[in-house]
Parts: sequence; C-alpha cells; structure tokens
Amino acid sequence: MKLSVVMPVYNEISTIRQIISAVESVELPPEVVQRELILIDDCSTDGTREILQEFNTSHTVIYHKVNTGKGKALQDGFRVATGDVVVVQDADLEYDPNEYRKLLRPLIDGKADVVFGSRFVGGDSHRIIYYWHSLGNKVLTWFSNMMSDLNLSDMETCYKVFRLSVLKRLTIHESRFGIEPEITARIATLVREEDLMLFEVGISYYGRSYREGKKIGMRDAFRAPYCILKYNTTGIAWFTRYSLTGFLLAACQLLALTALVESGGMNNLNGLNTANFISIALTIPAGYLLHSRFTWNHKKTSIKSLAIFYGYNLFTLMIRMALFYGLSLKGFQYMNNALIGIVLAVLANYFIYKQVVFNRE
Repeated sequence: MKLSVVMPVYNEISTIRQIISAVESVELPPEVVQRELILIDDCSTDGTREILQEFNTSHTVIYHKVNTGKGKALQDGFRVATGDVVVVQDADLEYDPNEYRKLLRPLIDGKADVVFGSRFVGGDSHRIIYYWHSLGNKVLTWFSNMMSDLNLSDMETCYKVFRLSVLKRLTIHESRFGIEPEITARIATLVREEDLMLFEVGISYYGRSYREGKKIGMRDAFRAPYCILKYNTTGIAWFTRYSLTGFLLAACQLLALTALVESGGMNNLNGLNTANFISIALTIPAGYLLHSRFTWNHKKTSIKSLAIFYGYNLFTLMIRMALFYGLSLKGFQYMNNALIGIVLAVLANYFIYKQVVFNRE
C-alpha cells in the first residue's frame, strides 16, 4: 500500500520544518511500503514559501499565486495524489502524524473505505483550550448528523483518510473551511446509497490559540451551517432547504402584498386581487433560482425544468387567485387569504418540485 499525505500550508513558518520532519519519520504499518508528501502553499507571506522551496526535489510542492483557502489547496493536492490511501494533514502541529497507524488500521484490515479521526472520543491526550470553540464544533457536528443521518462525534476534524478510489469520486466545491462539512455530506451520500464503510477512531489533539496562529474564524463558523444544508441529500435536508426557501419567498410575497395594498391604495376587491397577483408573480423567478441552486443543488439552468416550473406555477397562480378572490368575497382579511394560499402552495409544491420539476435523475 502507498500512502499520500496531503498538507495545505499557509503562513506556518514556525512549524513547517517540524511537521514535515514528523511526516517523513513517522513509523507506518508494515503494509504501507511507500509514502508521498504533497505540500500546497496557499500563497504564504511569512517566509514559509521560501522554506518549502528546499523540499521541491524530495516532495511534491504546489504553489498558489493567490490565497484561495484550505478547501482549494486540498482539491489541488487530491488531484495529484497517487497513493492507494490519502490522509489530510494540517501544518500546525495540532494533529500528530503518529496517529496514522491507528487511522490506517481499519482501511488495511478491509473494514473501512473512509476513516475520520475524532478529537472527542477515546482516551487520548488533549490540550485544554477554547470551550466555546469546542462547543461550536459539537453543535455543527450535531447539525451535520441530523442532516446526513450519520452519528459522527467530530465532523470538523482535520484527520480524514480516504481510499483514493473513493476520493476521486467526490466533487468538491468549497474553497475554505467549508470543505469539512461538504466532504462529510458527500461521504454520507455514498454511505447511504452505496454502502460505503465509514469508521471513526479517537485521536489526540494539541489545539493552538489564535495568538499561536489558529486561522478558522467567524466567517467560517457562519459558512459551515450553510454547507451542511447545501450539500446533504437526505430527505430531511431537502425538506429543510425547501422550507427555508419557501419561508423566504412567502415573506417576500407578504411584504410585496402589504406594500401594494397599503401604499398603492389597492383596497377594493379588484385591487386586492391585482396586488396578490403581482406579489406572487414577482417571486416566481426568484423561486426558481433559489429552489434550483439551493434546495436541489442544480448547477446549471435546465430549459426543461424552467419551463415546467413556470408552467406549474402559472397553474397554481390561477388556483390561488381564485381562492383569494373567493375568500375576499366572504369577508376574509387579505393577509389571512394570502397566508392560506401560501400554506397550501408550500405543501403542494414540495412534492411537485421534488418529483417533477427538479427530479435529480
């Protein structure tokens, strides 16, 4: 077996020599007879880049011309990896390469296709630091598990080990730390649909402080829930994305309706009906884009799905207009009428959108 170690690097001048030495000297299981180290410098500016040039002949070194993020660096490293198994290694000494033996064992024994190293299970040593950061990791893992139907204890871990054959099947888009929930979501899909074997083992962890160079920040913390929602493909993930999109579109419809009625003077029956028509019609284009890109993750606009979406929505628009008009005649308030139409549309549209308009096949 050959092992590829993929290491993204950005401004790690104080640790880069030490971590490279650790990867070079770590004792691997006897089944691993070859190793390669792939270093991806993400446009370091502190002198790390110059140090990496010393390893151009002994290891594979990729240099980014601009800083793109950990996710893009890993994508470039995965692309050139040639090992039977690939492990992700950070360059900051938070994760110890001596854990490779433990991480590789389920793959060597044929029990696993992917292994995650968990900082939150087992009895290995941990540096005590940042309660809220740890809690945030656990909350994100819980949310990821709920959307993916996995029972991981540490979704955000750096130590993820893959058979190369599995890794080559993953389509990755995230360029920063969103790659962690994205990869987890894509692996979860393979676990459900193709019985891919995913294992988790406890590892030690020597977390560092922001003063020592820790780089993940609030931007990444807010991006992670979005990635968890966007890339998971379970029924609950689809319905959650659909519900969030539907809530946003419903709020836009109600705001438009209120503005037209209150500010536009459309207080009579015909005016109310016209305002309702305009408020619905205005959200149809936005609805297609949001549902296509976010709910069902379509990367390109399909003329067929676009035509079906507009045709179906014009049909439901007529039904909602008739319902709105009828309820108005009976004395219902326009906001109540609109809410009834929205609720019925949300319930009906999910099944039509999922099975007909945005059918994944």
